[in-house]
Amino acid sequence: NPPRGVFITGPRGAGKTRWLQTRILEQLAAEPGRLCGVVLAEDGHTRMEQFAHEVPGVAVRRVLLPCPCCPARAFLPDTVRQLARETGATCIFVEAPTTAAAGLLREFDRELAWPRQVVLCLDAKWENLRHRPDLPPFLTAILEQADTIVPPTTSAGTAPGYNAAPRPGAASDLILS
Repeated sequence: NPPRGVFITGPRGAGKTRWLQTRILEQLAAEPGRLCGVVLAEDGHTRMEQFAHEVPGVAVRRVLLPCPCCPARAFLPDTVRQLARETGATCIFVEAPTTAAAGLLREFDRELAWPRQVVLCLDAKWENLRHRPDLPPFLTAILEQADTIVPPTTSAGTAPGYNAAPRPGAASDLILS
């Protein structure tokens, strides 16, 4: 069985990394010895790298996004395959900027077709924006694919968030949201 894919996206400061760290710690506590893989499609240094250094059972890889409109150039499927092969991880988390997330999801589905879940963490601005009819195309695309939406007050992991409308073919049993 292929590992599960969980895409985490949202604006900067919306709590993506905190949500991800909380879920990883929950999984590692529930299944000692379990391995989790994380692919970062974010620029610059992130707290996730330090977390992975401090927490056994977490392997991190990066993909370079030369351009958000050209997700194939990031080689995400190859990175995910390599991470799964090297670690035997049962779950691969992908933290991606929202502007590139829909394209990366298309590449993941086209190349791998593994079960996956999309988690969208919102800040207060995006929570208000998502109810408007004139959304930017990248936000519309990711909202249509989101399995779980984490509101601003819960992004840090204090509450689980809520499920978005079911997406046809969505694997609802991947990660408890």
